[in-house]
Amino acid sequence: MGYTITLLAMTAILIFTRPSNAAVDHSPWSALLARYVDDNGRVAYRDLQAHDQAQFDSYLATLAQAQVAGMNEAEEKAFWINAYNAMIVNGVLHGYTAESVLARKRFFSWYTLPIAGAERSPDEIEHQILRKKFHDPRIHFTIVCASTSCPRLPREAYIPERLEQQLDEAARGFINDPVRNRIAEHQVALSQIFHWFAEDFVGSAGSVLAFVQRFVADDKTAILSAQTGALQYLEYDWTLNAQDGQRIA
Repeated sequence: MGYTITLLAMTAILIFTRPSNAAVDHSPWSALLARYVDDNGRVAYRDLQAHDQAQFDSYLATLAQAQVAGMNEAEEKAFWINAYNAMIVNGVLHGYTAESVLARKRFFSWYTLPIAGAERSPDEIEHQILRKKFHDPRIHFTIVCASTSCPRLPREAYIPERLEQQLDEAARGFINDPVRNRIAEHQVALSQIFHWFAEDFVGSAGSVLAFVQRFVADDKTAILSAQTGALQYLEYDWTLNAQDGQRIA
């Protein structure tokens, strides 16, 4: 019986991660991220535009022509996460930011790019595809809206072969980041992401705190366990996540 269960589990993993004919090569995106993103997730937008716009445009063309219908689940999830992040970076290169209410509407709802054969907005990718199709709250820590309070943009692309590890690392890194979540004896205040998308975390773990406890550092577990009353949320900083002197506009 135990052998059968193990075999079934291994088969599921192989099906989930085995490359398909529709797989997209995200290594050009990884190279750009490693070159122009620092350890704090801040981006050298001007340098990227000046030195590697052609390589970036080539990757965007790959995303535009991709066929998601033939992808396995890991490939498709990684594809849409990378597509969202690349789309946001491209928007910043074209003068968009999220620094005001109207600017956020323009950026996330009205700005579009051809992705997988159709014109798509960041909001469509986030809400109609990633959230609606995959029901994985860890996604919220991987998509980066080019703002200071967003998750840090990683220095590598998300890839199917390591996606589960990368998703866990993204959740753990965000939740334990003292700038984005304050979990201390004198105060528990979480990112607005946990407020805006509470239904996703409740649906996954039963409550926001229960989800956070899955990834919080051991020394903070007792603090969360003792938490009573309504949760507090930090003010969201929409300032562009650009390195010094690297704003486009």
